[in-house]
Amino acid sequence: MEKLKSKMGWEIIEAEWPDFKGKVFKNRPKNVVEMLENTVKKYPDKEGFICDNWCLTFKEFDQIVNRIAAGLQKHGVKQGDHIAILLGVELEFPLSFFALMKLGAIAVPLNTRFKGEELAYEINNSESKILIVDEEYWPYISSVRDQLKTVEKIFFNGIDAPKGTLPFSVLKENKEDIFTRAKLSESDDALIMYTSGTTGKPKGAILHHRGLIATAMQVTDVMGYEPKDKVICCVPLFHVTGLAIVMLSAIFSGIPCVYMRIFKVKEFLEIMSKEKVTSIISVINILWLMVNNPDFDKYDFSSFRLAFLGGSAATEEMVKGILNKLPHLKMTIGYGMTETHGNDTAVPFEELFQRMRSVGKMLPLVDAKIVDDEGEELPTNHIGEIVLKSAKITKGYWKNPEATKSAITDGWFHTGDIGKIDDEGYIYLLDRKKDMINRGGEKVYSLEVENVIFNYPKVLEVAVVGVPDKVMGEAVKAVIALKTGESATEEEIKKFVAERLAVYKVPKFVEFVDNLPRNPAGKVMKEQLKYITK
Repeated sequence: MEKLKSKMGWEIIEAEWPDFKGKVFKNRPKNVVEMLENTVKKYPDKEGFICDNWCLTFKEFDQIVNRIAAGLQKHGVKQGDHIAILLGVELEFPLSFFALMKLGAIAVPLNTRFKGEELAYEINNSESKILIVDEEYWPYISSVRDQLKTVEKIFFNGIDAPKGTLPFSVLKENKEDIFTRAKLSESDDALIMYTSGTTGKPKGAILHHRGLIATAMQVTDVMGYEPKDKVICCVPLFHVTGLAIVMLSAIFSGIPCVYMRIFKVKEFLEIMSKEKVTSIISVINILWLMVNNPDFDKYDFSSFRLAFLGGSAATEEMVKGILNKLPHLKMTIGYGMTETHGNDTAVPFEELFQRMRSVGKMLPLVDAKIVDDEGEELPTNHIGEIVLKSAKITKGYWKNPEATKSAITDGWFHTGDIGKIDDEGYIYLLDRKKDMINRGGEKVYSLEVENVIFNYPKVLEVAVVGVPDKVMGEAVKAVIALKTGESATEEEIKKFVAERLAVYKVPKFVEFVDNLPRNPAGKVMKEQLKYITK
């Protein structure tokens, strides 16, 4: 199957580890600590980390990391310990992460959108020994503090640490930087990252150094980063996009990263212009909000040249609208997930318009195929489940052998996504397996219906789901947010779809809402829409 070649011309080899055999880049760091220290040696005095008024060179960053690592070791953190991190998009996150990596500890990034019970579940499930928490999220921890079964110490990042906690500043301002560094192998665990599932309890995917390095290098390769580049991080760092795809690729490339604590469109415009940001990796919705802001023309975005988009569908209207305002911008679309350490595919910049409905070709280190319900490979252009294989597949789910066994077969990860691969190797994503609608035996792919409805001029965004139906088993329901100032009826939407799709794909129910519920990764939480309102 044809896949993308390395833009950088990096040599690819087969390597073998105790848990896997597969393709990797030949000249690669063996862990994220080595990756950081390579960059510190190469660009010691180059600005690398920017957040609000705080700016650190790569050397300054590494020095603080060492002090934090020394402090954590004094407080008993050792190799293999699980340490929960509840921090926003702020420099304390990468500082804490790399301090833990130098000690060989396993970081457990927590969802900053969660409340008390949800956070307690992830902390307890991961068996985290220490919690690092920002003052903004303290009320949620405080409400469940007595439920935290494994936490021995809490470090509080903020003013006036609550009773029974330790100020994070004692780590950051620690004068000593001597500690015992862990000896790390490529297959060592680095993270337990909880998946952003919309049903049931989140599952903790075990991510490793080998996969994080592969992701950082593949992103750099796709983007073609140059020393002049500067990337912005405006997506959560507890998600694989923020942590691996944005943060780690910037460090590997030796380019500055601007961390935006809270995404607000006006502030985003100001930062992009002031900092002369050249690159972004996010959901397309952020750029759509950017170009549609009434203040857009007041700012200079001449430096902005690269965008890697994923997480939600990119429509023709969005892409054309963005490029109309930013004609010099090179855009690509990709696909990946937590369990694969992030990106697995990309559309070449120059083929965006021709291949907009695909999620691209496989990246150099990734293999993919389409399988049926029995796991048998299907020919090109046949629809089935997308399965992936690479050296960056998760080892499995923490304390969940059943989920691990059902997800990974002979090294192939079952994505749960329905799609196809064409003769040229382009992958087309049609639906989540669990979101495919079975209407009386007829398969309805929600994405196909969504794409049609989105082309209706009044529609801002849409999600299509299956709802229970006594006769057909499931019925099609469309949930629509209209553009500002627009109004529409259920019948006109149905008529528009009926003119373009088979009758069984036409929504039986149409609901209008102000906006669609999304998780921090930008994905629509369809489970919240699966009810009948009338």
